[in-house]
Amino acid sequence: MSFHDQQYNEKRDFLRMQIETAAVLRLIALGEAIDVVCQDLSSQGVQLKADREVVPGTTVELSIPSPTPGLQGLEATGTVVRCSAAETGGYSIGLQFNAVK
Repeated sequence: MSFHDQQYNEKRDFLRMQIETAAVLRLIALGEAIDVVCQDLSSQGVQLKADREVVPGTTVELSIPSPTPGLQGLEATGTVVRCSAAETGGYSIGLQFNAVK
């Protein structure tokens, strides 16, 4: 595979918006909720930063509150597709949406 082909294959199909906002991640099977920071968002998923590890394959619910009164925030269900230690501490979590409400 050529360098050009590699670059093309690594491009995402969906635009990611860089954001920095508080959110809540509910681990459905464990009945737990953890505070996270949403770092980027696309129509297919989100990257989060958390203080604890979440096992890939975990089904979760994500709530991102709206900063505008009267405007509904984002509510979604999804699956954790990756979780790795972040260089700055904590964990970086990749979440793929299953449904956005």
